[in-house]
This record gives sequence, structure tokens and C-alpha cells, in this order.
Amino acid sequence: MRHATQTLVALLLSLGVALRATAYEPRLSRLEPAGGRQGTTVSVDFVGGRIGIDPAEVVFYEPGLKTVALERVDDNRTRVQLEIEPDCPLGRHELRLRTNSGLSEIRTFHIGVLPEVTEVDPNDSLDAPQAIEFGSTVNGVIKREDIDCFAFNANEGQRVSVEVEGLRMGRTFFDPLLELLDEGGQVIAECDDAAAAHQDAFLSVTAPHTGRYIVRLRETAYRGDDNCVYRLHVGEFPRPDAVFPPAAARGVEVEVAWIGGNGGKQQVRMPSEGDQYEYWPEDERGTAPSALPIKLLDAPPAAESEPNNNRNEPNPMPAPGGGVGVLAETGDQDWYSFEAKKGQVWELRVQARELRSPLDAVLRVFTPDGKNLAGNDDDRGAPDPYIRFTAPEEGTYLLQVSDRMDRGQPDYVYYVEAAERKAIAEVKIEERRRYEATVLEVPRGGKTATLLTVTRRDLGGELRVDFENLPPGVTAEAFPLAANYNRVPVVFSATEEAPLAAALAPLEVSPTEGEQPIETQLEQQTWFARGRNNRPMWSHFAKRAAVAVTDPLPFRIRIEPTNSPLVQGGAKDLKIIADRNEGFDEAIRIYTLYNPPGVSSNRSRSITKGQNEAIIPATANGNATTGDWQITVVGELNSGGRVYASTPFAKLTVAEPYFDMKVPTVNSKQGEEVELTLELNQRHEFDGEAELTLVRLPPGVAAEPTKVTKDATSATFKLVIAADAKPGRHRGLGCQAKLTVTDEPVVYTQGYSEVRVDPRPAANATADANNGSNGSQS
Repeated sequence: MRHATQTLVALLLSLGVALRATAYEPRLSRLEPAGGRQGTTVSVDFVGGRIGIDPAEVVFYEPGLKTVALERVDDNRTRVQLEIEPDCPLGRHELRLRTNSGLSEIRTFHIGVLPEVTEVDPNDSLDAPQAIEFGSTVNGVIKREDIDCFAFNANEGQRVSVEVEGLRMGRTFFDPLLELLDEGGQVIAECDDAAAAHQDAFLSVTAPHTGRYIVRLRETAYRGDDNCVYRLHVGEFPRPDAVFPPAAARGVEVEVAWIGGNGGKQQVRMPSEGDQYEYWPEDERGTAPSALPIKLLDAPPAAESEPNNNRNEPNPMPAPGGGVGVLAETGDQDWYSFEAKKGQVWELRVQARELRSPLDAVLRVFTPDGKNLAGNDDDRGAPDPYIRFTAPEEGTYLLQVSDRMDRGQPDYVYYVEAAERKAIAEVKIEERRRYEATVLEVPRGGKTATLLTVTRRDLGGELRVDFENLPPGVTAEAFPLAANYNRVPVVFSATEEAPLAAALAPLEVSPTEGEQPIETQLEQQTWFARGRNNRPMWSHFAKRAAVAVTDPLPFRIRIEPTNSPLVQGGAKDLKIIADRNEGFDEAIRIYTLYNPPGVSSNRSRSITKGQNEAIIPATANGNATTGDWQITVVGELNSGGRVYASTPFAKLTVAEPYFDMKVPTVNSKQGEEVELTLELNQRHEFDGEAELTLVRLPPGVAAEPTKVTKDATSATFKLVIAADAKPGRHRGLGCQAKLTVTDEPVVYTQGYSEVRVDPRPAANATADANNGSNGSQS
């Protein structure tokens, strides 16, 4: 009995291990709660599919948060004790959860300074609001047709500021509407969308009397669901609509003026490094719940000074350099002048929406006498304008900044600049599934692959891509990127001894020859909220790739080496072999990570259950780019979540045809035999014979294959036209060549010609009909 029990336990344990080994793709749907206060320790539940199976660590993108404890609650929930350091940076902190089998998507945890409370239902009536302390952050959720009301006390003359984070929580397209009411139910202030809060809402007013006030919060159209979570901040903190200047030099002390929200100012020393400073307005009464960006520059910008609203009174602006200004009233325009030499190329842009200004800027370039040389409203779908301007002559040029609708307000701040061009490589990690950012999970002893797209700006030549800070035991293999191509496949490998771990890996693009400085811009988009037509409403752009070492997979895949080329106009079979662990026989979907230009391959193939190999057919069109290409095949297993492996790189040669075949037009009649002679133009030598077969012959027309050698200059076919062959002009006639190269078949097709089949003369047709009739009677 004891032996049987031990056997059963061992069996259950082995089954448990097997089940956990196939629980791939941990999903992180939400954090409960979604934020906390500086200097506290918070119990946070990480919730999502398979997130509780073998949880290992939280991966933080920025300092300030620490994991104190981590425990599995169930398969779909992990509980983490998060320590928020006293000096933890305020605002959004991106994080992931790593399990032994995978890495979750990004979610954001939000840090504030006010005491935290939780919304308690029912609180949907002005008659029964939830009471909170003035100076609190409420964590809540808006359901369908839901209204949340909160009451607090304030004194006459006291600053009352309210801000809600809804869309910025990154859960769904949540459009909150905020109202502040007095005890009698009269609306004192309201806000729907605020540019400075990324279309979330905030308001800041002076309390008109001492007493009770109510904040009423809802979704604008009374929609809502469990994903409409929010953080509502209520207190005496400053909350300006904008700050000025919106750009400043690094390392200098600047007086920052608050525009709106009762005004104010603060002396601030800018950081000595970085491109943008997240500025948190604060005074003795509190700190704003969210920051406003200030662009950091090499030198102080020119400050707009009125009058400068026409081309006769422009403000001088350094070039390279820029200027800061405000379109403070309707119809306002700001003009700047800068000097340029003939042929000099300048990148001219206005940053307004990027700095959370409501300004919809338009930028134009003029000569001093008023000739319009260039203009732009939106750049590549973004609302801020950009112009690449080449000076036609040496001299002075004018920039005009205006609003597209000629609007103006005190918070319409902007930064306008003239920058010298520089070499930039914009890198994108391609998505495996649409609207899902790719994570790189490298199995111990195995491989995985990803595809990078590199967009060049003022950059040519062959490039190399290098990943840095990979987890121990992980390497990345990538071949040089040709000057005329923009896609880079990368294969990641992990040793069998690599520790289970994760890292955030930056990458660098550099020239393979020379020392040209290149600015690498990696921005991997996580689509948090999408609007109509899948328009991105709220996203996160990671500047480092998430790479993790995971448990070994129960299979590896490889491409059987090939020694013959894929010829333009031809086809080739790629054999994929799976090396399976004992006991693993599940189907594995296989497809090429990418195809060279002009090459296509079947993406619906699988190594079926219990089998060890499969074929991926590949074809090349007549203009496929020739050369040696390093390809890799992805193996996708869907077993309790998707997981991806890849083959090592394998060389695929795309080559010119060994000879060209010129297929002529054929004229024929029903019941006849005609000869068709192809002109052959030899390009490359080959051994033995090549078999030629006519393809796409019309119904009723037949021809036997023929064979040629490398010395042939033509090939002749005998076409047999049946008496009942379909008459007419039949397009598409081609010729397929099949030859053997290094003991492997090479097949390609050329030609798109025409076979014309004319009806036989009526007399012949009648005679045949009579013969047929007599024969049937005999």
C-alpha cells in the first residue's frame, strides 16, 4: 500500500511538472491596486491568464520599486509585496512579471504622494457620496452607466485641485468627465478633455466658501466596464494647464511660470543630461499628480518677444537652435528669422502637442520679401509640423508659427527649432501578432528569433545591429544590413546552463565601415488603448527590448541544408526537421520569419502531431533580389499559451535563371499539329540536361517535354491541337525548366505568351462529322 501511494504521488508530481511545463505565455491583464504612495509597502495582485504558474520576478523599467515578497495565489493570480522607496520617482512605472516559462506584457504602476483610499459602492448619488479626506488619492472603477461621487471639506480661499487618471491607466479607451459641485449641487467647474493630461481631465479653482464640496466622475458617454479603472487625486496641489518656457538649456536654473490653475512660478534647475525633463509643479501646499514635459537643449532658446506677429518684426533665432513662445490670443502669429547658407539643409519643426500644448501648429518658411517657400501642418500622422528645408541662397529666412484654426490661448505654448541634419536609425521590433508588442523569450538550450525594421534618415551604407545587456548565457546573432535593405532578422540563443532571468536590452546601430556617428532610436509600441479604426489613443514606447531566459522547450527545429539556389521565377522546398523530446508529439506550426525581397513562402504549414518533418514551399518572382540570404524558420507551439522557437540561420541563395526562355505566340487550328521553338539565352553553365515542359496550355492542346544541354540555343516542341480544342486566344503560356544542381532539383518558369486556336474550316468540320456519322452506323 505504501509503495502504491508513493507511485501515485510520483505520478501526480510528474503530471504537475508536465502541465506547468506547457503553461506558456503568461498574460498580465491588470494590477490590483494600480498604484501606491511614496514611502509605503503595498500588496499588489498581478492578475491574468497563467500569470500565477511558476512566478519568478517582477521586471522594473525604472528604479524606485522593489519586490519584498512574491507568492502564487492561483494559476491566474500572483501576489507581490512592492516596496515604494521614499524618493521613488512619481508617475507611471512600467513593469512586467517573469515566470519560468515566459514574460508578461507591460503594465503600469502609478506612484503618488497623497494617502490612498479605495472607492466603496454605493456612491453614485449626490445625496450619498463617499466621504474622503481633502488630500487623497482614490482608486476606483467606472462601470456601465456608473457615476462615482466623493465629498470633502475645504475652506474659503483654499485652492481645490482635482485630477483623474483614466486613459493614462492603460487599460482601455476610457474618456472620463470630471465635475466639482458645491453642497447645493451647483456645478462650480468641470472638465472633459485636457491636453496637458493626455485627454484625461483636471481642474483647479479657489474655493468660494467654507464647506462641503463634491466631485462627480463618470465616463463621458456613460459607458464603462471593469477595465475603466481610475486614480482620482483631490487636494490643494498646484495643477497648471501649461508651463513656460516649454524648453530650456541643460544644467541651468530657470524660472518656470505656471499658466492657468491659479498661476504661480518656481525656480527649477534643469538636469544636465537627457532630452526631456518631466517637471512636477510643487509648492508648500502640494505636488501635482502628473508632470509636464520641458524639452532639454544644448543652449538657451530665444524667447518670443512682442511685437513679432508679422514678417517685418521677426524675433532673431539661432540656427542651429530654437525659440519658445505662446500664441496667446485668436489670430496670433509668431515670426522668427534665422541665417542659412546656400545648399544648407535644416530640419525645421514645432513641438507643441508633443509638449502637451493644445496648439495645432502650422509652420511655414518665407523669404524676407514674403515668398512662401515651404509649409507643413502634420508630420507622418503626428499633429506637430516638420519641414526639411534646403536653403536656395545664402541669406535670411523667416519662420511663421500659427494655429491651424487661427486660435490662441495663454496655454498655447510651443518650441520651434532649426536643427542640423544627423544620421538616425529608427528601429522597430516587428509584431508577431497585430497590436501586441513582441517579447523575446529564449528557451534554455534553444533559440528564438525576431525581425527588426530599420528606417534610415540621412544614413547610408552597410549597417550592423548589436544588442547590449542581454541576460547571462544569451547571445544575439545578426548579419550586416545591406545598404539597399531595411529588415534585420536576429536569432537569440541561450546555453543549457543559462540562469532563468530577464533583462532590458538596448541596441545600437553602427556602420560596418568607418566611424559615422549614428543616433539609434528604438521605440517598441505597446498598444494600451485603441479608438475607432484602431487609432492608438494611449501607448507606451519602450526604448529597450525585453529578453528572458525560460525553461527548455520540448523540441528544437532546424532547416535541412540546401546546396542549390532558389532561381528567379522558380520554386524550392525547404525541409524543416523537429528534434522532439521523448513523450512530446504535439503539432508545431512552422513559417519563415521573413522572406527576401521577391520571395514568398507558405505560412500555414505544420509539423503534424507525431511527425518529425515538414516542407515549406518557397517561390521567387522574376525580379527577386539575388544573393545569399540568411533565413530562419519559426516554430510556434500553442499548448496552454503560445511559445516560439526558431531554427539556426541557414543560407538561402536566390539566383538568376541558368538560361532564359523566350516563349513566342502560337497560331494554330483545331485538329492540327504545330511546332513551337523557344529561343534560349544561356546565363550560367550547368551539368547534364535540363528538362523543359510547357505549362498553362489551354484545354485540348498537348506537348511532350523536351531536354536541352548548356550549349543549346533553342528548344522545339510539337503541339498537338485536338479537334475539339477550345477556340480563342489563350494567354499565360510559359515554359518550366527543371535541372539538377549539386544533386538537388532546380525548377523555374518563364514566359507569359499566347496560344491562339482557330476553328477549322466549315468543310473539314462537315466531312469529319459525316465520317463520324457513317462510322456509327456501320
